[in-house]
Amino acid sequence: MKGNLNNMKKITCFIICVLILIPSHCYGFWVWSPKTGKWLNPTYRDLNTPKEQFEWAMDFFKDEDYSKTISQMRKLLKKFPKSSYAPEAEFYIALCYEKRKDPYKAFLTYQKVIDNYPLNERLDEIVEKQYLLGEKFLNRKNYSLAKKIFDQVLTNAPYSKVSDIVQYNGGLCDLRIGMYKEARDEFEYLIENYSFSPYVDDAAYQIGFCSFKISLAVKDYDVSLVDKAIEDLEYFMRRFKTSVYVAQAESLLNKLKHRKAEGMFNIAYFYEKQKKNVAAIMYYEQIVYSFNKTSWAKKANPRLKRLRAI
Repeated sequence: MKGNLNNMKKITCFIICVLILIPSHCYGFWVWSPKTGKWLNPTYRDLNTPKEQFEWAMDFFKDEDYSKTISQMRKLLKKFPKSSYAPEAEFYIALCYEKRKDPYKAFLTYQKVIDNYPLNERLDEIVEKQYLLGEKFLNRKNYSLAKKIFDQVLTNAPYSKVSDIVQYNGGLCDLRIGMYKEARDEFEYLIENYSFSPYVDDAAYQIGFCSFKISLAVKDYDVSLVDKAIEDLEYFMRRFKTSVYVAQAESLLNKLKHRKAEGMFNIAYFYEKQKKNVAAIMYYEQIVYSFNKTSWAKKANPRLKRLRAI
């Protein structure tokens, strides 16, 4: 009797263990999705068609489980790489990285869609998404990475509906890191190739601003660089009189004219000391008549009168 009781206890314990172990082994990976109304198990499901695999992965996407979505989309790419669902799988992997706030991985994965599936119908959409990712890095002041993305977007689609702003922002990236010549080239390219763009007036101002910075970067006074900056800013002010940048352009222009007048005054003063009055008069006259609003004109005027009286 005692032996039977012990056996019953052993059997009972065994049954309890089995009941505990079976659910954890067989059902532990199943997750209920309230959005899809399904039990999902990414581990044990074996799907035979790309359509089934894609729909299976999309169930996780709809449930905002982006890690499992990526895993299942990658299974599709591995098992059905030439399927019509493959570019969509790659696209949704990129979208998942974007949802997970990993913009650079998202950019790289979107690029895979373009590189691996160049005839993909989502090209325009992907280009816009890449541009917006570049904007994120621009706003974070990560100019080198933003520039890399903008350059790639223009390579992907040089005449998309966002190409002009991408071109402009690429110039801004160069400008922000002090690459003024490169920035100037980018803005000039915009004006030459996207003349329809609403960013043309902004680009024209930035060209003048870059020329201004380039003229200051040279240690020794270079009249040709100053003249070029003056020319660019005067062109901007003539053509875009209602731009929000007019006041800034005028301020830069006054600084340049002051600098040029100073350089000319130094030359005139040198000739005056050398008793080369004709040359000195020529420079003083140019200062007085061409740069009459500068402080150097006030200094040049009495010297000019004195030399003329000799």
